[in-house]
Order: sequence, then C-alpha cells, then structure tokens
Amino acid sequence: MRIGFNPHKDKPLEEEEFIHQIIIPVFIPNHEGYFKDSLAILKLCLQSLFATIHSRTFITVVNNGSDSQVTEYLDELYQQKRIQELIHTTNIGKLNAILKGLSGNNIELVTIADSDVLFLSDWQIETNRVFAKFPRAGVVGIVPQFKAYTTLCQNVIWDNFWKKSMQFIPVKIQKLWKCFTQVLVGDQVIQII
Repeated sequence: MRIGFNPHKDKPLEEEEFIHQIIIPVFIPNHEGYFKDSLAILKLCLQSLFATIHSRTFITVVNNGSDSQVTEYLDELYQQKRIQELIHTTNIGKLNAILKGLSGNNIELVTIADSDVLFLSDWQIETNRVFAKFPRAGVVGIVPQFKAYTTLCQNVIWDNFWKKSMQFIPVKIQKLWKCFTQVLVGDQVIQII
C-alpha cells in the first residue's frame, strides 16, 4: 500500500490546448483486390488533412487491424508528432474504433472521417462557421448529405426557417458535385439525384 497522498489528486486540470479532434479509423488488412491502393489513398488523405488544419487540432488515428506496412507508416507519423494519438487494435469494427478514439478526450468539436477522404482547404474554417452561425447544430457533414436535413434536424429548421441565415446555395464546385451524384453501373453512368 502506498503511503501519503497522490500529488496530482487535487490539482485542477489544465485548460485544453486543442479545440478540434479528428478521428480517422483505418482498416487495411492487405493490399489486394478492394484494398489494392488503400495505403496510397490513406497517405493522400492524411497529407490533405495536415495541409488544411490549424495548430489546435488533435488528430486521432485508430488502426483497426491493419497490416504491418500500414502499422509502420502510422507509427512513423506518430513518432514525427504529425498525429497526436495512435490507437492500435484488432479489427473491432468501425463504430467501436471511433468510440475508442473518442474515449479519454474532452474536445468540444469532433470530426469523424474515413481514411479515403481528401480534405479541401478551408473545410475546418467553414465547419466552425456553421457551428458559430447555428449553435444548436449537432452535425456538419464534410461531403454532401443528400436531404439529411430532413432527419433529426427539426430544431435547427424550426429556429431558422424564417431567417435569412438559412438558405440553400448552389454547389461551388460542380465537377466535384457530380462525383457524389453519379454512380457507375457496369459501363453506364447513372444519376442518383
């Protein structure tokens, strides 16, 4: 049994230096078939993230059962302090990997992204702007969420319906929009919206 008192027991916690956490679960078990180019895509994802975030961003990567090549790459990023938290697990599923990334942190704004997302410049500023303009908003999507405003968003719609601050605006980059609204079936492109 220890004698005395824990010197850290009654110390107040320091103010959090981070204001935004980004959680990226990664599952690349091999480099064949579906996963063939996944490591290269993960590298592009993280490079685009590093290039578009501010210094008060806490990056958590959850290695959800990836192979040794991916593990070594992520370990290297962690040692270089490019990511603040790296969690290695067996394949526990995407949801559980995200929950592992959330636990133990108390950062107000959290972004959850897949390991194949490319981050555009100013995405973080624009996300913050949405939360500042709509303080009761619960989620901001970084990709088009077709008609997601119709589900569980009644409070935001009700509070802002008659205000000029709520509006639908044209898509800024039409070429990228087409990537989300079209699907390739066989050799035919089908419009989904």
